[in-house]
Amino acid sequence: MFGLGPLLTSIISAFIPVAVEGAKQGINKMTGGPKPTTIDDQVKLDQSEVLKLEALAKLDNPYGTPSQWVVDLRASARYIAAWAVILGGGAVLFTGADLSVKALAVDAISVSFGFLFGTRIVANLK
Repeated sequence: MFGLGPLLTSIISAFIPVAVEGAKQGINKMTGGPKPTTIDDQVKLDQSEVLKLEALAKLDNPYGTPSQWVVDLRASARYIAAWAVILGGGAVLFTGADLSVKALAVDAISVSFGFLFGTRIVANLK
């Protein structure tokens, strides 16, 4: 009744973004990656990384003094939503839904899985 085919497909598709990023990191490690030609280029690269981190920090700033449960919910909302998408997409795989709907569910699972674990896995690969 419930085959391993959809489950295996969803697991493999969830790891595809991680594998691609790992391959890119491996190539960068072997070739040395892109290197700035001047100190000014290096400063610009570092500044862009700082701006990226500042933008991410601003996403979690509540701008005021809300209740602690609001702060906690706000900080975890993206992660709760990602897990909801993964669980919902996984549930769709075991229904009698059309193949295109199942393909969409697998795509949603892989994107959410990449959000949750992609940067951590890439950081560990470095």
